Amino acid sequence: MTVDLQTPLLTARGPLDGRAEAFAAVTGDVAIRALPLARSYNIRIDPARAEALVAVLGAPLPGVSRWNATEDGGTIVWLGPDEFLLSDPAGSADLETELRAAVLPSGGAVVEQSGQRVSVLVSGDARGLLAKGTAVDLHPSAFPLGTAVQSFLGQSTVVLLARSRDASEIELLVRSSFARSVGDWLLDAVGDPLAYPAG
Repeated sequence: MTVDLQTPLLTARGPLDGRAEAFAAVTGDVAIRALPLARSYNIRIDPARAEALVAVLGAPLPGVSRWNATEDGGTIVWLGPDEFLLSDPAGSADLETELRAAVLPSGGAVVEQSGQRVSVLVSGDARGLLAKGTAVDLHPSAFPLGTAVQSFLGQSTVVLLARSRDASEIELLVRSSFARSVGDWLLDAVGDPLAYPAG
């Protein structure tokens, strides 16, 4: 008897894959979409000593409560005075090695955290929907393009990224362990008639 030991290819699944159909079924003024999984890295470094890191990223480090796009389409988010979160949707195989070579000589650290967070893009009346569950002022005058704020949405911690000038696109960075809860909160809030006042 011969046994076939070939294993089918495994496909990465995100914690929100089970909500994809429900997100797609949302109608009206808002759309919700889980973004594809991306490699992510927590980077600790003194910004004054980050020249080599900036060269690898192809973008400057963001200032307080900001995010910047990287040269290859990723995102670098300010989390604290010496802490940044890098999202790399391209999944570059050599990036982690390059990051370590850039930050370790300056006393920094890099930790690969790809499984820790997922991203959800809320578009359309993103401000109106998210205002139901966060104390952050999402008006474009207080939450302009490029803003990154850590807060609560419902009872879960998230990082909110302003992806548009008019708050019509807001990306949520959600810890994987809270992702289903946040997904369910978003779907529930879509049906809630309470809306943020216009203006």
